[in-house]
Amino acid sequence: MKINRALTATVFLCLSCGCAGVQYTEKIHEVDLTQSEKNKISVRVLAKAESWRNSGVFVKKDHKYNITAKGRWRVGGLCGWTGPDGTGCYTPLCWDSSMFRFIEGWSHCTLLGKIGKDGKPFAIGDDYELVAREDGVLYLHINDNGSCGDNEGMVTVTTALPETEIARSETGGAPPDVISKKAAREQGRATGVVKSTGRNWAVIIGISRYRHTGPNGLETLIFADDDAKSFARVLRNLGWSESHIKLLINEEATQRNVMIALESWLTKADAEDRIVLFWSGHGFPDPEDPEKVYFACFDTDINVPATGYRMDRVRQALEERKCRNVVLFADTCHAGKLITRGSRGLSIIPQIDRMRREGNAPKGWIFMVGADTDRQAIEHSSWSNGAFTHCLLKGLYGAADGYESVGVKDGILTMGELRAYLNSVMPEETQRVLGVAKRPVITTSTGDPNIWKLHLQER
Repeated sequence: MKINRALTATVFLCLSCGCAGVQYTEKIHEVDLTQSEKNKISVRVLAKAESWRNSGVFVKKDHKYNITAKGRWRVGGLCGWTGPDGTGCYTPLCWDSSMFRFIEGWSHCTLLGKIGKDGKPFAIGDDYELVAREDGVLYLHINDNGSCGDNEGMVTVTTALPETEIARSETGGAPPDVISKKAAREQGRATGVVKSTGRNWAVIIGISRYRHTGPNGLETLIFADDDAKSFARVLRNLGWSESHIKLLINEEATQRNVMIALESWLTKADAEDRIVLFWSGHGFPDPEDPEKVYFACFDTDINVPATGYRMDRVRQALEERKCRNVVLFADTCHAGKLITRGSRGLSIIPQIDRMRREGNAPKGWIFMVGADTDRQAIEHSSWSNGAFTHCLLKGLYGAADGYESVGVKDGILTMGELRAYLNSVMPEETQRVLGVAKRPVITTSTGDPNIWKLHLQER
């Protein structure tokens, strides 16, 4: 994680023993914002602090709190400076590892919180809406439990009551999550939000390592497997059942296992159910027919295209389920160099174009693909994900809710709100990091505008 193999054994021993960092010494008197004249409180969280930081806020069960954080920090001199969302933490001399962190699956530089000294840590990042499930003091910490005092920087964290909570504290009333659910039902009836009466199913595939690599094979990717893990975590956060998520990572994502997932496991889905497919990794066209495009599985040999999984076969497998709605997310392209995941064309774009041109794309499908006009999907260490997935995750975690007034900020994120967010934020983000704007491809197979009212929240 924070250290290079070439560093001395003394430093490694120091880390292994969890050497003490800075201790907070000032006394903080917690405030219940629902009973106080104050609507928000800010504290500074030091990266090198060993102890958890008292936020100064006593949160109450079933109340909502907006937590925002700004600043820069890093977990050691070999790691990158990041914000509280933790993106950009790792460098060639500072790699990701499961050691020395409180929560697996999040960068060591991510801001965490917990309720009570013995509470279970959760990720906050730079913007988070907390619905407290118990009473207690909110504590804050960087996602690093082996700093040895070598961390640097700090972030300022502000915990505030949203307007709905301020009104509630003044007038009393039902818990805000109850209010929002009731409002959401009314909102759905009024606006025609697309709601399936069935269940949710997801096949999520992320491949960074391939069996056939080298000059005539597939290049190893950095973040594709993390893309898939992060997306699965988002669905769980939205209430999806673990048993309805099929996650295939690296060696698990063989052509056979992918075929079983799409053509056998998904037979459990009914017509009223909703299917989500997420694929992050390489894709490639058939050199004899560029419109025949393939997802690269772990055991794919690109010199033998049939060892991949054809995009039209994916469509056929999903179409056979006769589900009302299918959403396909892809951060994949042909074998890449440097920050790109491809220089000869994003694999699934020609197939999407062909499906639309021939009019054989099933109605009720949405495609959201990480590519722009040059058809290159990209990844960069600043994001710890592909560019498209990085923006997608932030949107699904709530940043897209009510974006640019496309919809109401009501806790129900529609595909229309997500579309507006990705079309705006991804070019801005890639321009900031890469110096050139990259745009996603987002389209649907139906002309019905209500398709964009579809959402991914579990009922």
